[in-house]
Order: sequence, then C-alpha cells, then structure tokens
Amino acid sequence: FEPHHHLTTSMLWMLLLSMTPSCLVSYSFSSTSLLNSMNSRRKPFLLSAARNQIEDPVQQYFKCWNQRNMTAAANLFSTDCVYEDTLYPKVFNGRDDLKQHLLNVASAVPPSFVFVIDKITPNNGKPNCIGVQWHVESNGAALPFTRGCSVYTVNKEGLISTGFDIPEPVIKAGSINLYILQLARKLIAEPRRAIAVGFWIFYCWILFLSDVAPGLNALQLDPNTWAEVRDLSLNFWLVLPIVSPAAAPHLHPLLEGTFNLVLAWSGLFAGFLIDGRSKDTSTSKDSNSMLSTVVGMQLLTNAIYLPYLVTRDVEEEATTNPPPSSSFQPLTSLESAAESKVLPAVFLAVGGLAAWWGVAGRLDEYGDWAERWGSYSQLLQGDRLTFSFVVDLIYFALFQGWLIDSDLSKRVNLSDSGRYGWLKTVGKWVPFAGLATYLLCRPPLADKYAGNVEDK
Repeated sequence: FEPHHHLTTSMLWMLLLSMTPSCLVSYSFSSTSLLNSMNSRRKPFLLSAARNQIEDPVQQYFKCWNQRNMTAAANLFSTDCVYEDTLYPKVFNGRDDLKQHLLNVASAVPPSFVFVIDKITPNNGKPNCIGVQWHVESNGAALPFTRGCSVYTVNKEGLISTGFDIPEPVIKAGSINLYILQLARKLIAEPRRAIAVGFWIFYCWILFLSDVAPGLNALQLDPNTWAEVRDLSLNFWLVLPIVSPAAAPHLHPLLEGTFNLVLAWSGLFAGFLIDGRSKDTSTSKDSNSMLSTVVGMQLLTNAIYLPYLVTRDVEEEATTNPPPSSSFQPLTSLESAAESKVLPAVFLAVGGLAAWWGVAGRLDEYGDWAERWGSYSQLLQGDRLTFSFVVDLIYFALFQGWLIDSDLSKRVNLSDSGRYGWLKTVGKWVPFAGLATYLLCRPPLADKYAGNVEDK
C-alpha cells in the first residue's frame, strides 16, 4: 500500500499547491460573507427584540387603559416611578399615587373613550426612551382637542419608570403667550415700565372698580354719570358755553375747566406720534401704535396712555443718535402734522382757556374763588367723574415726561443733547405748560427719521 499511499499523498499536495491566491481570496470572502450575513440577520433581530422590550410595556399600558384595567396599567410601572401630566399641577410619585390618578381619570370619562396610538418611536440616543403620539376616539370617531404626545422611559426590568404627557390644549393661547413673553422682555429691558404697570392697575381699580373713591363705580352704570358725560361733551372746548350760554348744558365751571384741560393735555401727546412708528424698517407698511393711543386717550385718558408706556417698542441702545444708517419710511401726513408747532400752540391755548373758565366762568352764579372752590369741593366729594378728572391731571403731571428722552434722541446727536437740558427739565417737570413748551421749542426731527436718505 505504500505506492498507493505515496500517490495519494502526492496528489493531495498537488491539489493544494494548485489553488491560486484568487481561490483563497474567494474562499476567505465567502466565509466572511457568510459570517456577515449571519450577523446582519442577527443584528435586526436584536434591535427588534430591544425595541419590542421598550415598546411592549408602553403599548400594554395603553391597552390596559382602554380596558379600564387600571390595576394592570399601574403594575406596568416601577414602584418608584415618576409621572407628570402637564394638565395637572401635581407630579405623581410612585405606583400607588399614579394608580389613584388613573382611577380618578377613568371614573370621569365615558367608557367609549379610548386612546389610539398614531406613532411610536424609540429615541436612538436613549434606547430606553420612547415617544408616543396619540389621540382619543369615541365609538371610532376622533374627538377634537384630544391629541397629545407622551414620553416614557423603560428600566432594565421592562417596567415604565417615568412618564411625561403633553395633551393638546383646548384653548389655543399661542398669541397670548407670545404677548406675555414680549411684555416680559420689555419689562426686563426697561424695569421702570413696572412703575407704569403698578400705576395703571391702581388707576383702573380706584376709578372703575372700587367703592373707595367718591360716587358710584363704573360697574353700577349710574345714569347721572352718563348724563354728565353727555353734557360735558356738548361743552367741548367751551365753545357752546362762550358762544351760546343759554343753549349750553349748565355745569360747574371748575368741572368744565378740568374736563377740557384733561382733553387738551391728552391732545399734547399727539406731538409724540413719531414714537409709535414701526421699528421694523424693512417694511413699507404704515403703522403707528401711538395714533390709536392718542385717539383712545380722548375717551379713557390714562387707562390708555399707561399701557402704551409699558408695551411700546424697546429703545435701541446706540452710541450715536440718530443711527448712522436709515431705511425709515417718509412721514405720513398725520405724523407730519404732529411735528407742526401749531398743534402744541392750539392745545396750550385750549388749556389756558379751560383754566380761565374754571376761575372766572359764570361769575354771577358761582361767585368769587372761595365760593366757587367750596361748591366744587362738595362736588368732588360725591361725584366719581369729577374725582377721575383730578386723578387724570395728577397722572399726566407724573408721566408727561416719559417720552421726552426718546423723542429728543431722534432730533439731536448725543454730543449736542446737553444744549437742550433746560428744555428736557421744563418738559418733564412743569405740568402741562412745560410739555407744551417742549413741543414748541424742540429741534426738528432728524432727516434720517423723517425718511430722507441723508442728514442735512
């Protein structure tokens, strides 16, 4: 058998040597491919198993909830679980606390209400975290305002350890929330606005709601008050009492004078119309928030003016005034009229006339100053409208200078602002006449703010 054995051995060596490198590579590749194929089949299986391990308790939780089996639903959570539903102020800590919450909710909703999972997806960054988008149906029909999202984490034992629900709100408060955020931003940027907020709250309370001030509050709709408002309106700017005294409603001259002084003082703020221009210089849309404020002040005075001081656009902090470049739109006709010296002169004359009428009007009926003041004091102690005009005068005196710094910065450079220090002081601290003086003597608006390309 030796030759045969030798032959056999030789043949085996020849066969082995005849295998080329390509054959070895092919054999190696085939082996590797086989292993990779096995791994690739195993990997999805492992991922799928892991995903099912996370999804299953969550899906079982929804299933148990729909079956109203709250004991089984709670048992899917760990004993130390933490569950937060943003509809409730309380965070539910522990399985027993959560179970009681689930029972309370289940007893409050009809049995036809069921949760339907729309999407369920694990977080690849946190394999034990899973998100669910859902909605509620009743008898197969989706209910409005019942969509929501939930986020869960599942521990190693396959129990839900945390839950966080964000249901769809019934009231869509997006715009309100944005307004609150904008207001907060403005209060942070300029904390003194909080002063105006406080004064506005007190103003509305003392004049409209409280029983502390003289007379009946606004909620009681006193017909005598409305008749008084009508008569004062007919005596607007004292035209009728002077031109045709017999046809004019008969009111106390100090009340008429105070009323018309308040109107003239409100009108002076039209001189700050430029303050309400839109700060968005990229649009050509004409918008002016101060215009509606000035109109509203003729009816509700400080109830309108103070909110404007709080909500007006935040001033840009700049090292130079006016800014070096401009894309402001040209002034509108109303804004140009507000820049005129005629406007403050007219209101100053009306205010002076109102003061004179309060002192000297209807001398035959109301006598000298002592007698006149005595009868007015009695009216002041029992009439809400008369009291409100006095409060308006005090508020205007306190807040008339609020806009002067901003207004002056649109007219002169910082380096030149010292020349107008006296004008700022007069405008801020001399009631009524000081504000009129500022508007009469202030420098013209810088060309950039007027909408021109270059400064002169």
